[in-house]
Parts: sequence; C-alpha cells; structure tokens
Amino acid sequence: MNTLAIEINDAGLTVADGSGVLAVEPGYASVEHGEFLTGAAAAAQARLRPRQTGNRFWEDLSLDPESAGIEGVGSSAELAFRQLDALWSRFGGPGKDAVLVVPGRYTREQLGLLLGLVQECRMPVRAMVNAAAAASARPWPGRQLVHLDVHLHRFAATGLRQGDAVAADPEQALNGVGLASLMDLWAKRVAEVFVLQTRFDPFHRADSEQLVYDRLPESLDALHGDDDIELGLTFGGEKRIARFNRKQLLGAAAGAYRAVVQFVAQQREPGASLTLQVSHRVGHLPGLASELMRLDDTRIVTLPRDAAVSGALACAERMDSGSGQVKLLKRLPWRLETGQDSPVTVEEVVPAHEPSPDAEAAATHLVHRGVALPVGQSALHIGREAVNGRRTIVIDDQHQAVSRAHCEVVRRDGELRLKDSSRFGTFVNEKRVRGETVLHPADVIRVGSPGEELHVIMIEVQDGP
Repeated sequence: MNTLAIEINDAGLTVADGSGVLAVEPGYASVEHGEFLTGAAAAAQARLRPRQTGNRFWEDLSLDPESAGIEGVGSSAELAFRQLDALWSRFGGPGKDAVLVVPGRYTREQLGLLLGLVQECRMPVRAMVNAAAAASARPWPGRQLVHLDVHLHRFAATGLRQGDAVAADPEQALNGVGLASLMDLWAKRVAEVFVLQTRFDPFHRADSEQLVYDRLPESLDALHGDDDIELGLTFGGEKRIARFNRKQLLGAAAGAYRAVVQFVAQQREPGASLTLQVSHRVGHLPGLASELMRLDDTRIVTLPRDAAVSGALACAERMDSGSGQVKLLKRLPWRLETGQDSPVTVEEVVPAHEPSPDAEAAATHLVHRGVALPVGQSALHIGREAVNGRRTIVIDDQHQAVSRAHCEVVRRDGELRLKDSSRFGTFVNEKRVRGETVLHPADVIRVGSPGEELHVIMIEVQDGP
C-alpha cells in the first residue's frame, strides 16, 4: 500500500510520499455562501473577508460550538475536516493510507477528534507520530537535544531524550508569538515605509493590504541573500515601489525574536551543551538563526523541509497496518548513526559578542522599566535587595534565580563592564556571562527566570541648543 505522511502544522501542512514533498499549504479556511476554500486560496482572502476566514482551527481543534470563529460555521473541527478532506481528495484514494505527524501539544481528546475527522475523510491511518521525534534523524551524545518549531500562533520547543531511540518529552509553548504575528509585524513595517516613501498607505484599503501580505513572503526570501530589497505594488492601475533594507524589516521583529531566544534559554538544563534542531520553518525566518546563535554553548541544526514527514514514512515502513489500532508514537528509532552523513545543515554558534552597529560609541546608561540610569565609576548593582546603601536596581521577588547581590555594572577605561557574582548566572543577549564582559549599545541583560530585562543604551550629551 502506498503511504502518505501528513504533517499537521498550520504554518504549513505538509503532504509527502516516497517520492518527496507533494504539497505544503497554510492552515487557513474561508467560506462564502456555503462554499469552502482552504490553504493558500483561503489565505488570499484573509484581509478581504476577515469575518469569513479563519486560521486558528488547527490550534484550537474542538467540537465546541462557535469555536471556528467564522460566521455560519459551527466548530473548528469542521474547518479542519474541510482542509483534510481537500488534501486527501487531491493526493489520497484507493490503495493508499496515511501516517499523521502531529504536534506535541494535542490532548488525548484532540487526537481522538483528529482520528474521527480522518475517518470521515475515508482516510486509512497507520499511526500518529510525534512531529519532533519524527524529525530527529541522529543522536547528539553528551549534548541536550531540543527541537524548535513555529506554528501560526506559537513557537514550540520539545525536549528529546536520547538513547537507543529518540523519545519526545511534553511540548513547551511560547503562545502568542508565531508566524502569523511575525507577518503582521513585517506587513505593518512595509506599510509604514510605503507611506514615508510614496505617500501611499496600503493599509487604507483591504485589497491593497492583502497585496502586501501576498507579496511579503518573496520579499522575506530575498533578505536571505540581499541587504536591500524593493517591493512593488500595482494598485488602481499605478505601480508604487518602496525600498527596504534588512535592518528595517528585522527591527520590526526584534522584540518577538528576543522572546523566542529567551524561551529557548528557559529550556536549558543547567551546565548542559545544547543542540537546537530547528525546523525549516524556523530556519527560514530571516535573522532568527543569528539571534539563536547568541545562546551560550549552542549548536544550531537546521532541518530540511521534509524532515518530519520523511521520518514518519521511514517508521511507516516498519509498522503493521493490519492491527486495526492507531497508536501515537513518541519514541522512534534513530535513522542515522552518530557521525553519519545526514540531511541537515549544521551552523556553529557564533562568537559571544558580535560588533554592535554602534561599536564606535560607548554605552552610557542602563534602562530599567523605562528609566535610563547613568553608569559611572561607582558601580551600579543589580540584585534581589539593596546592600549597604549601594546604588542598586532591585529585582522583585516574582522572578526566580536572582541572587541578593547578583551582578554589577561599572564604567572603566571608557567602557561599561558587567561583572557577574551570582549563583544562577547573568545573561547578555541570552549568552551567559563568564566573569566579566564589556557592554555595548543595544545589548540586553537578563537577570533571573523568566527574567527581568535591562537594556544598554548610549545617550549623547549636546553642547548647545
């Protein structure tokens, strides 16, 4: 029997067989007058008909009434069924079965609901396979292994236990930050630049706003090879062109990327070297891999697009499809041995600190909760409480892993220097400080867990008006 692998990830549902990937489509659905669109066709309606278009039905898979969030559709499960049914109609059929590659966050009830949906599609299913385990081809002895993926509405980190097989731990999620929110940030920045350069506001109308979202993926692709790109929009018979640089677009996502890096840092085991295997969806986000490389003692492994579906198909070959039971597999044999060539691109961690764009300008202040505090030759201390009348930034009790006298910042030889004196560690740009480090403008200091952040800035003193 010819087996398909279907990966359930709303940032890109992936269908593959032994010949390779057959289709990748986003988890969108749209309905008008009883007619359903799914995938890219529905995504193209998201700004034009927002009340009839949804993209949360895989995230919130449920039979609850009105969970679809679309007028006239009863539940999110109905939209999920429509997309699955459309995919099976295109690629399935007699003589074929499927293995489902599922996210680690689904509950037992949601997995049962998913099996009910595939039965309605008349799709024979061999098994369900955890996505993070399926994507893992080889072990990394002596290192902690974590899988990072992105969905439309969350980033997901899964710890992987290594032995004679790979076993997935429960998924940890960074909710509210995902591909959809990143695209919103970039689209808003594109619209701002269009207004500045052409006086044309593409967000003024739904159809021109949709054009921005339609064209944005190719612009982001260009950022992987070019620092300067241009985007042309033809609207009302007139073509308008705006030019962007890498810094403008990546700056729009800086806060979200910082949250992702901190999220990954929170998955660390104390003292462990980390191998972070990221899905192709994460690896393709411009600039994110560079931010992740700031993590201390971390190796980034970018997986190919078919990593999870290929892993699932390899397992399907060894499954007995005649048992009649559909199992969820979280523990899978390795496909490759340690050191064997594998279909991954390994990027080594970059040095601890990359030169800041403002490297020629020395840092002068720390910003804590919106207040800029000057740093001089008398140290500015950071900790759980003030000590002996010292000038101290007090980190309140809601944060764990903060020492009484955690670290200090002082100006010496014209530079701001941070010295760590804690048991738990101080992090600059999510890299743990070993003893002492020089601070630069735009650096981010994190103290504690989940952590309080302080930003390093440079303030110029003007001599005149």
